[in-house]
Amino acid sequence: MGTKLEQYVRSIETSLVDIDHGMGMISSAADIAAERACSGGKIYGLSDEEGFVGELSYRAGGLVITSAVPESTEVTSRDVILAVTQDRDVDDQRRRIDACRKKGAFVLLVGSGTSAIRSHCDLFFDTRLSGGAAPVIPYRDGHICPTAGAVHVSILWVFCLEFTMACARRGKMPAFFQTGGLKAGSARNEEHREVLLHPDGEFSIDPIPVGEKGREYLANLHRCFGGIRATEWEKLESVGEITAAAIGAGHTVWCDSVGHHLPSQAGIEGDPGFYRLGFPENKKKAGPFGPADIYIFNGYYLFPEEELAAAREAGVSSVWIMGGKEVESIYPHAGETHIDAYWRYGDASMRIPGYDIKVAPASGVITTAMLWMLHAATADCL
Repeated sequence: MGTKLEQYVRSIETSLVDIDHGMGMISSAADIAAERACSGGKIYGLSDEEGFVGELSYRAGGLVITSAVPESTEVTSRDVILAVTQDRDVDDQRRRIDACRKKGAFVLLVGSGTSAIRSHCDLFFDTRLSGGAAPVIPYRDGHICPTAGAVHVSILWVFCLEFTMACARRGKMPAFFQTGGLKAGSARNEEHREVLLHPDGEFSIDPIPVGEKGREYLANLHRCFGGIRATEWEKLESVGEITAAAIGAGHTVWCDSVGHHLPSQAGIEGDPGFYRLGFPENKKKAGPFGPADIYIFNGYYLFPEEELAAAREAGVSSVWIMGGKEVESIYPHAGETHIDAYWRYGDASMRIPGYDIKVAPASGVITTAMLWMLHAATADCL
């Protein structure tokens, strides 16, 4: 079986293969979505996990006009609902999906084959996960380290890419956000804030065969995990040792995470509570640090100057997990571990021939998986 860390990463990689095997179904749903969007329809997200909708909405590298389905939204027969379920509130989710379908909206539902609401949709994608948050690591009397969040986000971006290519085959190009961390991002995003599709003629997009871009995205995720295995694995094992030792001695392991999806992971099924989780974007930062505490920053592609300075001033051992290290790096101090998450600078990972920016970020998948990889590494040493 290998270590708990190995078990967790292998489970995510297996799920990515399962998504690839189901590419035909995702592409078919994306084609239906494209037909409706090109006729004036909208794309909505619906989930019993708040982080999924956060990843879908107003996301660097993501579609511009996508949002949650609020109770007041007048859904139409031209609209498409991308729904995911962890069966947290079955009655509410069933009611909302049924209401959307009654209006004529097309609903793609993603979840475990055991889901109680799998029949309440137009098309169901079985993730082959165990159900709920799908924690996969045996620990004491239960299981820890959820997988459903990372898998659902992977499917989200595969769907968006296949939707984009289906629109391109109809002569249309969906509008995507560029990361505001790049110089041109904010101005470009302001220009495209209210459009789902670019005006005809603004971009000339080469048609790409069904499934190709979705599979390219999955290959990019495999590349990230492969890079982590090749060069960062011993660092992760070392982090497991130092965090387990700190916990065993009664000290605190603080873990700040950055990303749209991450806040939804705190306290969910399979969270063993090893770390004190913080989310700087939500003004919930770690600290104050005790003298033998550990600080982990599971972040983006720009090193956080404020957090870095605070950890160094406190003199605590720290761990810094970042993408984009081929461009943005920093010299480690004593007691610091710097881990490359292997998603590239700017985050968005896919080039659409004829489009001006890259799209489809990898960080939402990798940072969520990394949070639980760290927990698995800690569990290996407790």
